[in-house]
Amino acid sequence: MSANDIKMNIIDLITRINDLNKLRLIYKNIEEVDKAQVKPNASGKRLDYRDATVEIREGISYKEILREQDYQPISYKEFRALADQIEWEHSLEELLEVLD
Repeated sequence: MSANDIKMNIIDLITRINDLNKLRLIYKNIEEVDKAQVKPNASGKRLDYRDATVEIREGISYKEILREQDYQPISYKEFRALADQIEWEHSLEELLEVLD
């Protein structure tokens, strides 16, 4: 069986499906197969922008999102203290120079 034959059989099967959940599952599986073709990064993990996206849920409030993500706000003073602990390899001037 050729690649075209398989494609046509898949298309034939899919066109007979009317269940939205089944179609979504098939779509996600096809996406996963497609993602496998993306080159891995240095750690061996395959990167794809779709990995960073989620479906938008309707009827959820901002407060619910913060609660689900266990958001812990910090003050600017706390942020500044953490940022000051970072040891930079290059000066700010050197980093800005690269942007020119």
